[in-house]
Formats: sequence, structure tokens, C-alpha cells
Amino acid sequence: MSERLLKKVNVVGKGSLSVIIPKRWADALGLKPGDTVSLHFNGSRIILSPVGLAEERSDVGILVELDNIDVALRKLVASYIEGVTKVKVKGDYKKVLELSENLRSSVTNFVLIPNPDSELHDIVFSDVKTDLQSLLKTVESTSKKFLDEVEESSQAASSTYAEFYRKYLYFLRSIKLYVADGELDPYEALDLVVSIEYVKELLDILAPSSIKPPNDPGIPTLLDLARAAIGALLIQDVETSVNSAIKVMDIIDTITCSSNLCESVKYLTMRISEQILGRCIRNKACRCKYFFPKV
Repeated sequence: MSERLLKKVNVVGKGSLSVIIPKRWADALGLKPGDTVSLHFNGSRIILSPVGLAEERSDVGILVELDNIDVALRKLVASYIEGVTKVKVKGDYKKVLELSENLRSSVTNFVLIPNPDSELHDIVFSDVKTDLQSLLKTVESTSKKFLDEVEESSQAASSTYAEFYRKYLYFLRSIKLYVADGELDPYEALDLVVSIEYVKELLDILAPSSIKPPNDPGIPTLLDLARAAIGALLIQDVETSVNSAIKVMDIIDTITCSSNLCESVKYLTMRISEQILGRCIRNKACRCKYFFPKV
């Protein structure tokens, strides 16, 4: 449960300020006098985290029993997204090898440490932390590649979607680790996750159509707009990003659909564009003609 308090800032010495933390908060985090904390300033807020909190969280002991391979696979994927580093798998050696092969279709950066003489085996997720902008860029490029292949009715679209899905899971894992380390504002993280969820949903509905050209004449234009909207998510300049999103929304209103697939693509492309505007408004970065009256 989250809490919010208003506290006064106190003066300490000549050049420092302090804020008193409620004891119940310190107790909940295991903080004691003399402990070290990490402070992260992102330009709009200060995030305080106990040193080692992210490491302790990621080393939580997880045991997955291999009674059902599909259920065990879901548990492993969930552990991966939550930032867990090591998972203990209990089951038959041959079944663990099969589970490992199935897991590789969703997660590539892990190591299986099997023990043929025991029912207990280790799976260690061994990814290397990627900077956020590079991660977003690779998600964008894979998404656009998939949309190109859908438009071309390419057989390669299914493998590109599988590549996107692996990056999507890695993105979710990375975002949670960034927040746990105090390197990303939780509101910004939520915006990014919602945006990528819309992108994934868009690719999900197009995946069954990837080997057959859509008949609806509005689809090609919508795919162009979807590419533009996904690209606008990554533009660093706020004004440029907003302009791109507004252009997409202006054009998309003129498209008439004659199929459910077309309507779904149109809706999700609109939602991605709206998400760009929402992030801009919340950060109060759009002090321009779109949202604020000129003074």
C-alpha cells in the first residue's frame, strides 16, 4: 500500500537540507541508523532507495515445480519479468531440458544448470542491462520490420513477431529493474509500459494476417500511420513528437474501414498517438499552442 505525506524541509548546517522519514517507512524497508541510501535526481523529483534493495529483490528464491510444462513455463516467464535472477526448478531431468527449449522461444538470455542426478535444477537469467533509449530503439525497429512484412505478406513476419515478443519481455523486465534501482520515475515507467502494450496489441491482431494480404483498402494507410505513431514514441524532442502524433490523428480520422481488422488497427494507432500527448501533458513539457494559451 502506498502512502503520501507532506513534510517540511529542514536546514542542516550551512549547505544542506534534510527531510525526516517516518519510522514505519524505514522499518518497512529495513533501514537503520548508519545504513547507506541511494539518491537519484531525474530533474523533477528525488528518489531514495536503500543500497542493495534491487539486488536483494532480484535474488529472491523461486521454486518452480515441473508438474505441468505449460504452467511451469508461465511461472518462469513471470519470474523473468519480475527481475528474478535465479529460479530453482524441481522435476525430471529430461522434462527440464524440454522446458528449457520451450522457454528459449520467449527468453534467450538465460543459462540452464541441470543436475542429471537430482530433481533440483537451476535456471539463471543472465541478461546485461541495456540503456533505456537503445532498448526502445530495438523495440521500435522490430515493430516496424514486422509491419513491413505484414504489408508484403512475407512468411518472415511470424519469426519477426517472435523476435519482438522476446524484446517485449526483456523491456518489461528492464523497466522494473530501472524503477527498483531508482533510475526511472514510476510515472514515466507506467507511460512506457502502457505505450508498448498498445504496440504489442497492434502486432498481436496483425499476426494472424501476416501471410495473407488484408483486403480492406484502408489497411495500407493505417500501417503507415502505425509506423509513424510508434516512431513518435521515441522522439526525444517533445514538440516534434507531439506534431507527429497530431498529424497521425488528423489523417486517421479520414480513413473509412470496412473490416474489424481495420477498425482495430485504427483504434490502437489512435491510442498510441494519444499516449504521446498524455505523457507530454503530464510532464508539462508542451508549453505550446496545443495545450497552453500563449501569454
